[in-house]
Amino acid sequence: MDSAPRQPEPRCVWAIDLGGTHTKLGLVDEAGRALAHETFPTRSPRGSDSWADEAASTLRTIAQAAGLAEDAILAVGLGAPGPLSVKRGLLLNPLPNLPGWQGFPITAALRERLGKPAFLDNDANVAALAEHWVGVGRGVDNLIVLTLGTGIGSGVIADGRLLHGFSDNAGELGHLSINYRGPKCVCGNRGCIELYASGPALVRLFKRNLKGRESALKKHADITPRLIHQAAEAGDAVARESLLAVGRYLGLAIASMVHAFNPELVVLAGGLAGASDFLLGPAREVVRERTYPDLQTGLRLEASSLGPIAGLLGAARLALLSQD
Repeated sequence: MDSAPRQPEPRCVWAIDLGGTHTKLGLVDEAGRALAHETFPTRSPRGSDSWADEAASTLRTIAQAAGLAEDAILAVGLGAPGPLSVKRGLLLNPLPNLPGWQGFPITAALRERLGKPAFLDNDANVAALAEHWVGVGRGVDNLIVLTLGTGIGSGVIADGRLLHGFSDNAGELGHLSINYRGPKCVCGNRGCIELYASGPALVRLFKRNLKGRESALKKHADITPRLIHQAAEAGDAVARESLLAVGRYLGLAIASMVHAFNPELVVLAGGLAGASDFLLGPAREVVRERTYPDLQTGLRLEASSLGPIAGLLGAARLALLSQD
């Protein structure tokens, strides 16, 4: 009897989500399935070359564990904090996340170690690619993804294409100013939205709101956004008030984004988006109040559905698109 024809192996790529604290690495197929993934500390003080050695070794281990030959892997996709140069594959000045990595030719370093083409983009841009590919933005050709964490990143897809801008740094929407007299930001501007609606901003606001009041978190030495969210879910008035205020601040910035880009969808992603049950309501209310009515038709504000591997999926999508 003739044996059944061997099924072709799926097209797969390696994917990397580089963060200042941790690096996530994985193997993803063309259907958007993460076949395997690992995490290691970025250890930025050890230097960029040491990181590249560990990344390459980990990716090879992941492929072996998945039973996939390296020649079946097409490329490497990478999401990293900016500013960066997509065209040259360089991390330009990734401070304060990665001190000492300025000018690191990261795609060349990966290509030399793995023998595969490597492709780079901003971490928020790859999050937008992921949402557009397999997330809540699937089939939506005009969307904005806001990554809410230590800062606020953003990726913009306009007419089905990722927006890069003149120097590959379009979409720095975390630095939209909502208060021209506000505190000074590290970017040099004043009153940037990330000073009001990032994780650290939520903690600062909570501590101000806590003065003279009672809260389950009053005796906590290390208050985090996650603790604030948990307290709000348990009925803590100060935590709830603080999260609702952050939602309203987000709404102010999103209203400006809607006027600039006319999206169909705005997605909240990143660690703080886990509190979307408190953020989305007030954000939607402010957007309704402050946005031109015709731009509100069909507009949706939603939370990401992809969880902590969104960056990996987006990096994989970047690599796959570069092969087409």
